[in-house]
Amino acid sequence: MALDVDDGARAGRIVLRKLDLPGAGWEAVPAPPTTAEMVYGDDLLDACLAGFPDPDVTASAESHRFTREDALAYSVAWVLSSEAAAEIAFATLAHERFASAFVAGMAAEVDPRKGAATLLGHVAAPVEGVGGPGRSAAHQARLTAASADGILPIHLDLVALAEERAVTLVILADSPDPVDPHDVRAVAERVAFRLAP
Repeated sequence: MALDVDDGARAGRIVLRKLDLPGAGWEAVPAPPTTAEMVYGDDLLDACLAGFPDPDVTASAESHRFTREDALAYSVAWVLSSEAAAEIAFATLAHERFASAFVAGMAAEVDPRKGAATLLGHVAAPVEGVGGPGRSAAHQARLTAASADGILPIHLDLVALAEERAVTLVILADSPDPVDPHDVRAVAERVAFRLAP
């Protein structure tokens, strides 16, 4: 399907902004290439989106990667050709299969040859969504890795949001402690507010 200029502007309005994030000290950085991107020409997210209605996407946008110490935050937004297609897209992002594939993909990015930690295991589980006028679904994950400094827990929140023809995924990660649940909800609510046309 051809990309739509108005939908492109809408997708750009939806994505995560620095002002959505809790506290100060966040810096915007370019997204680094992932292993999947270098080997398959896809990024980590694309590699996990089996069942996503790509032909119905009229526009998409990705936020900057925001970092603060060991924290990372970013989002991707899509606008689709119909509410029915958006419902399929949301169902894909809300499914535990997607969360498990995304977390497994992140685990595959851990490369001890580059001095990074060695992955010991990972787990993902659904949690309560954020509420509000649209639809929401959330998963939390924990990756455990070992480095020269000891055991390293990495916490991940994946929040899918949808309203009308728009769908977005917000990704929040931190270590050694998870992002405060109140902050996760506040960030998601700020993004959800911009979903409406």
